[in-house]
Amino acid sequence: MMDKLNKLSRHLAIPFFLVALLLIGVIVFLNHTHQNAGTLYVKDHSGDRSAIDPIIISGDISDQYASTSFEISKGQLNRHTEVSDPPALITDHYKYIQGWKKRMDGLDYQVEGGYTYSVTYIGGRKSSLINTGLVFQSENIYSNSLERGLAKIGDHVYFTVPTSAETTGTNGIYEPSFEEDGTTRTVAEYSLDQNKDGGSLEVWGLEAVGDKLALILIENGHPIVQGYDPDSGQLLGNIMLDQTGIKYSGQYEAFNNDQILNLVFQKKSVTDFNIRAHKAVWSIDFNSGMKVIDKTNLDYETNGQDNFRSRMTMHYQGGQLYVVYTSTEPRPNDQYYADSYLPIHLLIRVYKDDQLLYEGEIDSDLNDDFINTTNIPYGQSFDINSDDYRMFDHLKIQAREEE
Repeated sequence: MMDKLNKLSRHLAIPFFLVALLLIGVIVFLNHTHQNAGTLYVKDHSGDRSAIDPIIISGDISDQYASTSFEISKGQLNRHTEVSDPPALITDHYKYIQGWKKRMDGLDYQVEGGYTYSVTYIGGRKSSLINTGLVFQSENIYSNSLERGLAKIGDHVYFTVPTSAETTGTNGIYEPSFEEDGTTRTVAEYSLDQNKDGGSLEVWGLEAVGDKLALILIENGHPIVQGYDPDSGQLLGNIMLDQTGIKYSGQYEAFNNDQILNLVFQKKSVTDFNIRAHKAVWSIDFNSGMKVIDKTNLDYETNGQDNFRSRMTMHYQGGQLYVVYTSTEPRPNDQYYADSYLPIHLLIRVYKDDQLLYEGEIDSDLNDDFINTTNIPYGQSFDINSDDYRMFDHLKIQAREEE
């Protein structure tokens, strides 16, 4: 009798095992389906979506609980969701804000000082001292935060001091050394003494463009870009971008692909900055000397107060400017909730010769997260944890390799 029972149990083990495998498969399938069930697709607004065929757009939507990465290639969106279990303690939503540490190649840097400056690589707690020949004429020393003067090419960090028009003397582009017995190298020096004689020269920042450096200046109100070879210190070119006298904000943005620098300036001479962005974009080719190859006016609806969530990236290729950016809906007059919890959208634009060829949107259900913040009565306090709300982040545009 026992032998028969043993044989029966052995025979039953096989179908039970198969059923268990089937159940595991169903659970995995349902979990995968649930993770990728949220709304996320490309919605066309105007033009032909084939305009984005030459590029690949990627990014993610994430909070402390999950992250959905997406990639658009040949106009088709693919995505993948990963759940954080347990929830992430710190979400990866870094954005450089005026006066904060600056992240370059995944490493954080900060600058302190005056006359003599200390550039610190925070992760390794290593610092390098830089001596300058600056002369300060007033308390209005800087045009921008010191970290805007940082740039990085490979393993080499470079720094210039973002000085105001009330600073004279000698400024420079320096390469700090973080070795224990290393010394700072002066790449190039330039004079600010025209500020003595009624002139106005402000240094707004330093940018890396491939293996070149771009110094961003404002001379007598006009934006200027100077190119430098970081090895020899040779001046590669000096280009005045705008001679019209339009005023621009010092909080410029810079994006580069290969040897092309896309500089974005926010126009100041507008009255609707809280509901629309008015920007000028110059694309400068550093492949052989320096040459402006494109100028685009970028206007779009957005809430100018939503600085933390706002994101943008751009890429110039084949005579076209590709832009991916967030647009926050303006605050309604009868609402008082925080600007960073208004509905936000992620849009794609393609320009050619300052003409809009295509506009689309990466549509999602992200704004469903903010329903509980948009209906709170005026005057009622509420506790908001930003990590509970999804954000668009890590936006990237790259050339699509031909198959």
